[in-house]
Amino acid sequence: MTVPPLFEIEDLHVSADGNEILKGVDLTILPGETHALMGPNGSGKSTLASALLGSPDYEVTGGTIRFKGEDITSWGPDDRGKAGVFLAFQYPQAIPGVSVINFLRQALSARKGIDLSVLELRLAIMEWMGRLDMDPAFADRYLNEGFSGGEKKRNEILQMAILEPEVAILDETDSGLDIDALRVVAQGGGGWLDFV
Repeated sequence: MTVPPLFEIEDLHVSADGNEILKGVDLTILPGETHALMGPNGSGKSTLASALLGSPDYEVTGGTIRFKGEDITSWGPDDRGKAGVFLAFQYPQAIPGVSVINFLRQALSARKGIDLSVLELRLAIMEWMGRLDMDPAFADRYLNEGFSGGEKKRNEILQMAILEPEVAILDETDSGLDIDALRVVAQGGGGWLDFV
């Protein structure tokens, strides 16, 4: 019996600011697979990651993106996230005024279609925070504000663990990490599509 692809990219062409960056990318990901895309700086890895999540900064000018057999090429980032596609950014942005716990509560509520209380979520994330060697006080800090590179990456892995996406795209997960933080982040993440 043939297993249908979980995620499939076919002849994908992507432009930004009128410049074509991706020129016919093909990739098929089966359930349970881990892929690593490697290439020099400027080869389009981050562009591909952003395009797969539907970033409005990038225009898909040709080809298709299918998730579980459904064409999601025209879907926006919110719809892709709710469906189970996750992107850990190379350089996570700070969001002043939004605590980690409130961000996760809103994201998980949207993803699962349920309304969790902050207390329920706090109990759920404590185990993961321990596994990622994160101080529980981080839950109440503003998202990525004043975080070190390692703290930002651990926070992204925490988000991935809590949201339980079906496809996780990690854009240069190791960027900005020292060796100890790299070990913790690597142990925290499961299977993913990594753009290095």
